[in-house]
Amino acid sequence: MRPAVALAVLFAALVALGLAAGLATRPEPPPLAGPGPRVKLAVLVVFDQLRGDYLTRWRPLFGPGGFNRLMSQGASFGRCHYPYGTTSTGPGHASVLSGTSPDRHGIVNNEWYEGREVYCGGSDRYELVPPAPKAKPAESGKDLTAEEQSVGNPERLLSETVADVLKGATGDRAKVWGLSLKDRSAIFPTGRRPDGAVWFTGRFGTSTYYTDKLDRPFPAWVTAFNESKAADRWFGRDWTRFRPGLDYAAFSGPDDAPGEGTGEKQGKTFPHPTTGGLKAPGKDYYKALAYSPFGNDLLLELAKRCVVAERLGKDDVPDLLTVSFSSNDLVGHTWGPDSQEVLDVTLRSDALMADFLRFLDAEVGRGSYALGLTADHGVCPLPEASRLRGRDAARVDPAALRKDAEAHLRAAFGGAPADPKAGSGWIEAMTWPWFYLNPRLLDATGRSRAEVARSLADYLAGRPEVERTFTRDDLAGVFSEGDEVGRRCKRSYYPARAGDVQVVLRPYDLPSKADGTGTGHGSPHGYDAHVPLLVYGPGVAGGDRAEPVTPQALAAVFAHFLGVRPPADADAPVPATLLK
Repeated sequence: MRPAVALAVLFAALVALGLAAGLATRPEPPPLAGPGPRVKLAVLVVFDQLRGDYLTRWRPLFGPGGFNRLMSQGASFGRCHYPYGTTSTGPGHASVLSGTSPDRHGIVNNEWYEGREVYCGGSDRYELVPPAPKAKPAESGKDLTAEEQSVGNPERLLSETVADVLKGATGDRAKVWGLSLKDRSAIFPTGRRPDGAVWFTGRFGTSTYYTDKLDRPFPAWVTAFNESKAADRWFGRDWTRFRPGLDYAAFSGPDDAPGEGTGEKQGKTFPHPTTGGLKAPGKDYYKALAYSPFGNDLLLELAKRCVVAERLGKDDVPDLLTVSFSSNDLVGHTWGPDSQEVLDVTLRSDALMADFLRFLDAEVGRGSYALGLTADHGVCPLPEASRLRGRDAARVDPAALRKDAEAHLRAAFGGAPADPKAGSGWIEAMTWPWFYLNPRLLDATGRSRAEVARSLADYLAGRPEVERTFTRDDLAGVFSEGDEVGRRCKRSYYPARAGDVQVVLRPYDLPSKADGTGTGHGSPHGYDAHVPLLVYGPGVAGGDRAEPVTPQALAAVFAHFLGVRPPADADAPVPATLLK
């Protein structure tokens, strides 16, 4: 008998005996490790691409109830950096509640190469729930990316998270939910067996990993949320400035800056339409929604619905909710960190947090919940903006760099042999920042992998746009305490998933087509590694902290509030200055 059916039969029997009222509170869990839970609900909030300097840079513009409340009544760690090199969304979300870095949890990037390109948070083993029509390469005229071919699941995550520990410690009685617009952002913080991980594909859904493999039913409240057409509310509503009386240019930059993009048919300057060029809600509208602050507003509504419907924080078994707001990242990629759009989405994020905190106060109760807020990575300034500030910054085309690298290897080691199985090139694949050598060509020519990798690394290191290169042998070695870039890149190195040569561009150079727009992240440089860390909860003294920390400290912090042990691979302790 399926567990859900068995519970239903048991409930009916208890009603007949007049004992159903006893089910209002979940059964007593087994004893927890440590002194027991200090809160009924722990909430992780991630603002995708909220760079660490934004909260201090724009703090005077925030209201009293959002970021300022967390910074004044909770602990604010301004010196918070990821300790690894490949600062992208997948590694960030995998690191925060596992408490460790990619060299241990294995999520080395959003995508990597294993004989084919694979996506960090999905595979073709599962299906979407509710089902969605499969996309075909012919529809776009190009091959699907690994992400587009994959359906969300956490199976490539090699380390447990706080969510896994909490589930085990409470005999699966604790509830764990992960919500985001992006699948990987909902998936990784919640570990292997949450009650649900839900993301947005034009409607909110999950995958058969969660509904079939874990035998969890698709929640009726998500179905009802989708059927309410909540996501269609902003169709035809322009994205205008949140504070029209504020001099945005004085706090950010001009509205029409060089290098800015146009999003999903949204234009370069305010106001930005959000229809996606459609006459009624459809796929392109939902993309435009995500590329605006309205995507965050939609997710907040879902988070509130989750807390109420799942009765999170309503009994003595502690629960965990993770909410990752993705629209900040999509806006930042398009218009850049010095844009009026990023200022606007940050001001709106402050108001959103004030709303969320008021909701948690009323629904769970002050003193009964803890909240940790961070970001999964920072972001590089637009190269055009950097040049205006006098920096020598450029867009570096990865495809052109690969072409030149291939030409170098052909000159150094010759062309491909006659055997077609060996392949035609020395470089089999590139998923930035990694170059993967062709193993069949190495075998056919008798060249050692280390020899060819060294030649490639030395060639690339001599390019003016490249700051450092690392081979696998380099990363297996030891870096000095003063070599921050080397140490960070080593922490992103997991041998089974890494390539043969890793490239680090000069600071402020961006991997991008020469005529590209927008910006990105993923380097070990400070602007990509620096994120905020705010912790709010019982026993936390308010105010700024000077202590240097990493976002992975949240794994130990949440374990403390939930009364469980930290995850097995966690290597960041509770910050020494956190508690009273």
